[in-house]
Parts: sequence; C-alpha cells; structure tokens
Amino acid sequence: MDAQHPPEATMWAERLSEFAPGFMANHPALSRVCERGDLVLGGSTSLGVDDEFSDLDLELALSDEDVAAFDEASPTRYIDFTLGGKLGSIMVASVDGWGVRIDRCDMPLISELRNAIVLSESAGAAGSLISIARQPMKRDVSQAFFFYHYFELRSFHRSGDNPMNRDDGVAAYMNSAQALAHGLRACLSLDGEPYPYEKWVWRAASRTPTGQLIAPAVNRIMDHLAADALRFPGPESENPLSLELKGLRNDLVDAARSKGIDEPWLTRWWEHVNQARTATSRVHW
Repeated sequence: MDAQHPPEATMWAERLSEFAPGFMANHPALSRVCERGDLVLGGSTSLGVDDEFSDLDLELALSDEDVAAFDEASPTRYIDFTLGGKLGSIMVASVDGWGVRIDRCDMPLISELRNAIVLSESAGAAGSLISIARQPMKRDVSQAFFFYHYFELRSFHRSGDNPMNRDDGVAAYMNSAQALAHGLRACLSLDGEPYPYEKWVWRAASRTPTGQLIAPAVNRIMDHLAADALRFPGPESENPLSLELKGLRNDLVDAARSKGIDEPWLTRWWEHVNQARTATSRVHW
C-alpha cells in the first residue's frame, strides 16, 4: 500500500489485510495453501471505486503446484465472502500463468496488476510481476496493438455498412459496438496505456490525450444510439452513427500521424489483414 492508490482503495486494503488471514486459515481448501501464496486486491476497489455496486476482488497467487493442491480440495477456484456488508471473493490464480500472460502482453491483466495492491506476500512473486506490469509500454508493443485494434475498428465499421443499408438494427449494433470497442483499445495502445476489461475501457481511455481528442465523437455516438440511429431509415452513407464512427477513425489517424505513424494501412487497411491480425503475437512486454 502506498500513496499512488486512492484513499478508498487504501481503506479497504487495510480492512482486508486484517480480515483475510483469519478467513483463509479457517477455510478447508484455502488453509492448505494460503501461507505460501501472495494475496492481491484488484478490481474496482483498487481503482478507488467504492459504491453500492462495487465488490471486493482478491486473488491468491500460487505456484502451479499449490494451485493443483488447492484444486484437489475444492471444486471451484472462486471463494466468496462478505465484509462490512460488501460482497467479496478470493480467486485462486497461477502466478506462473501471470508471468506468461504478461510476457504475451495480456493487456487486461497488465492493466489490472498496474493498479493492484499486495496485501500479503510469501514468495514475493506477485509483487515482482506487478513491478513488471508497471513498466512503461515499449514502442513496438504500442504500435503493434494500435495496428491490430485500428484494423479491427475499420473492419467492423466496414462490416456494418450493409446492415445499415438493409435496416438490420441487430447486425448494425453488433458491428458498431465492436468498432467502438476496438477504437477505444486503439486509443489506449497509441498512448502507451494497457487497456482494461471492457467495462473500464472508456473510463481509462477518456483520461489519455488521444482519449480526450476522441471524446466528442464518443459522446455523439452515445447520443445517436439514444436517438435510435440503429433504426435510421436511410443509407449507411447518411447514418449519423456511421458518420461519427468515421469521425472517430479520422481522429485516430491524426493522432497516429502526430506520433510519427504514417503507414499505408492507415488508409488501405484491407490490404494488411494478415499483418494486422498477427502483429500482437510478434511482440513481448
């Protein structure tokens, strides 16, 4: 626990540090392995989100050997509890698996660990991996993930044009939502920020320089969705939702060029499908 964490996170970390050892010691499966594991607070609480909807997400990071021992004693790796009227859980995780996933640039995990709070350590492996996760994103990683997510933004937006022309609201929604999601991940990747799980992507993106650039387009997209633009009775070329997605895409192109990225795939993206979809497999954290 240190000054980088919000006060709400620090408060719950202190309470959980007092509660968790006794809870685990009295649990039939956790008691077998807890003294050899590292206990970590993540999720919304580590971000400082403490409201009636938030819960307490703990992970007990163990060696593969101890994960196997736990599995022999428990049918599930999800153990729930209640503290101060708030629901919580302890998830048993492989610390070795974390290491592999970080090396392979598992962005949601890296984002989660960047904000995590270590409550207790035995081997110290979790703390070491958190330190690795907090290292700055390398340029080749940033560009590879921007390439991939920018390509998918363009691909899903393109796939949504005929559904809009045919007034197929369901297909238009599915493609538009994916286009926006990839656009936000592209934004975070371009700014060197690992992107979190879906429900936190916009919260994270809106705090970056490129996120602030695309925020007006994102807000207008939400306005058009509220106005039922998915059922717009007209061609895709005039659909306000599609036009805003084009605007968001153009903002990303401008942001990329301002950072020295001016590759052919920014415009002729469809010619680079294989390169885009394998780009992230060629880089390591």
